[in-house]
Amino acid sequence: MVQLPFRDEMPTSELTDTGWSYWRRPGLDGVVEVGTFGGRDVGLPTHFHGEDQVTFVVSGRRRFLIGGEVITLVPGQGALIPAGIAHRSLAEPCGVACLNVYVPAGEYAVAAMMRDAERLWSKAGHIRCTELAAVVREHRRGAEGCTPASSAIPADATCLEPVSRAAARAGMSREGFSRMFARHHGMPPHAFWLMARLNHARELLRAGEDIAGAAVQAGFADQSHLGRWFRRAFGVTPGRYRSG
Repeated sequence: MVQLPFRDEMPTSELTDTGWSYWRRPGLDGVVEVGTFGGRDVGLPTHFHGEDQVTFVVSGRRRFLIGGEVITLVPGQGALIPAGIAHRSLAEPCGVACLNVYVPAGEYAVAAMMRDAERLWSKAGHIRCTELAAVVREHRRGAEGCTPASSAIPADATCLEPVSRAAARAGMSREGFSRMFARHHGMPPHAFWLMARLNHARELLRAGEDIAGAAVQAGFADQSHLGRWFRRAFGVTPGRYRSG
């Protein structure tokens, strides 16, 4: 059983096998949203986000596969996954509880942020969503030692052109272009562009767009088509995500 000690930020003080939930609440200025997870089914396929993701482990263990390397986090540890960086969340059969804070890309002094979050954890033995969000806000760009980062998402990431056409524009074969793209972005072109569309749909849902409208605007055939891919990539249905 996994318990998330998030106290008054959640509808209940004990969350057991809740899966993924996403929260957007007043008082989280500068934070796009907060994601929480409790349970065992934390594994997600290779994906990326349009924002910087700050992950902090509350209990259990989280492992990410990034660029062929496995990154392991244990309770009281956090890490940054920059916007546009392809990563895979590995399954944890023994269960895990964690927080994800999503912030605009490249605007935070991450090393100092992680030190403060871990210091807060070591003092109290738990960390609240609002506490972690407050630590994140304190280290917005302009803080001493902060080096702005650039997004890894190319400007034409939402391009829906066939891979063969993109390869022709680059003066390469389809296979050569795909290999080069995968080495640079960590995903083959069609998978990367699909994730770009899913992230666009995520932004639309966050802004209040209905699911059918988000599906059409993001280039999906219909609401059901978006729903299948959205749940696979982000661990929740578009409807549950939108209600956050």
